[in-house]
Amino acid sequence: MSDFNFRSLRLKRFLLLVFFIFGCANDDLQKPSNDILAKVGDRIITSKDFLQRSEYTIRPDYCKGDLYQHKKIILNNLIAEKLLAIEIEQSAVETINAGAAAFLKGRKEQSMRQLLYYKEGYSKSVISKNEEANYFKMAGRTYEISHFSFPGGAFLDSVKSALKANITFEDIYKLNFDDKIPTRTVKWEEPNHPIIDNILFNQPVSKNQTVGPFQMDDGSYIIMKINGWTDRMAMTDKAIQERNANVINILKERKGVEIYKKFIADAMKGVEVKFNRDVLIPYADAISERYFRTREEKESAISGAIFNNGEFLTLEDIKPMSNDFSDFALFNLNGEEWKIKKFENEIMSHPLVFRKKKMNSAEFSDQFRLAIIDFIQDRFLTERAYDMSLDKSFEVAQSASIWKDSFLAYQSSLLFDQSASNENRHIKMKPIIDKLQDKYDKNIFINTDLFEKIKISKVDMFVTQNNVPYPIMVPNFPSYTDDSYLDYGSKID
Repeated sequence: MSDFNFRSLRLKRFLLLVFFIFGCANDDLQKPSNDILAKVGDRIITSKDFLQRSEYTIRPDYCKGDLYQHKKIILNNLIAEKLLAIEIEQSAVETINAGAAAFLKGRKEQSMRQLLYYKEGYSKSVISKNEEANYFKMAGRTYEISHFSFPGGAFLDSVKSALKANITFEDIYKLNFDDKIPTRTVKWEEPNHPIIDNILFNQPVSKNQTVGPFQMDDGSYIIMKINGWTDRMAMTDKAIQERNANVINILKERKGVEIYKKFIADAMKGVEVKFNRDVLIPYADAISERYFRTREEKESAISGAIFNNGEFLTLEDIKPMSNDFSDFALFNLNGEEWKIKKFENEIMSHPLVFRKKKMNSAEFSDQFRLAIIDFIQDRFLTERAYDMSLDKSFEVAQSASIWKDSFLAYQSSLLFDQSASNENRHIKMKPIIDKLQDKYDKNIFINTDLFEKIKISKVDMFVTQNNVPYPIMVPNFPSYTDDSYLDYGSKID
């Protein structure tokens, strides 16, 4: 067996969009009354929900623009989704099977971990005026660098020796590689490795300087040469204000990550996993071929709302060889034996996420082991989130409700018309939605004053998050009607 101690585990998550997901997070289930756009029975739609559902997914052609009538169509569809969910819940139809339940559980727990990061990392970071001023000057800088990565061991030793002997960056590369030296731009405002940020933006550097080698999270090493840089100035008052706000938010996020590392270290203190390599290696070899199948084969969906994009490993990937390995112990966690059947059951709600997005088959078993380690870490962080009752926070409950209602509404629409395609579903469903609006008229309330203030864009966006089991931010747009009239329900007082 091989051992792994979590005290040495590095934080590998860079949780994008956390601030925009949670904003000023509430501590309980209290609804933000100033943000409620609509009520449909006991369900609510906030203005933030409206914007995320309309801006973070691709809207259909009939409401793709930024006109007032498009806003009304969007709201009608969000309300329609709630009505369909209520309708199927009141029927005797069984809708939430084991797969859907696991998906919804995983979605909720991911949201809890993100809120945990917000509370224990981002919100605790404090930015000084000196830091703000220093990084304001660097925020417009773009470096042009050459770089290459390589493994550790003898290769690392040879690179270090060459640097000590004053062999140039170019000659070191030519001695080991035949192709052109890779180049790229590095901007302060973009997510970079903390070491890169520290070297390029927090200490003096010079043109043609070689820096490194330094180790990356996947175990490889990188060395780079600074070819030069340009500085983009903020000239107008508006540009200065925007840059300053951007600098503060980025610094808070980066500091938040460092604070969160300490929180994780505390959460994982004393936790130890021992892998059974006699099982791990053949098990990983057995599933690697399926992992490397084509993109088209790899796509899967739950109600058309989520897909896997090649960096995730789900139970579907493992099914063909489950019977061969199910009773074998894959690892031991704090003295508890985890057989493969238990492991496979758990990843139904937490697909594995690989640290290295591009790898060959020879690397798969090691990356598979690291993905399991990260999966275990997330289990302990989820426990902390439950201990803090983050499952009862409004943000988590609302996110869980949105995903559940999206799933229920889709199942409900199939009961009315299984032949309706995504392209024409709104045409066939519109008469049904009209009837549901009449049926539940007294249970629908709309904040028309808040609705008037909402502005939407006509820019197509599809927003995802990195390094999480479920990358898609919000469910697909609920296309159930092209009605542009708000002629039902009551106005919220």
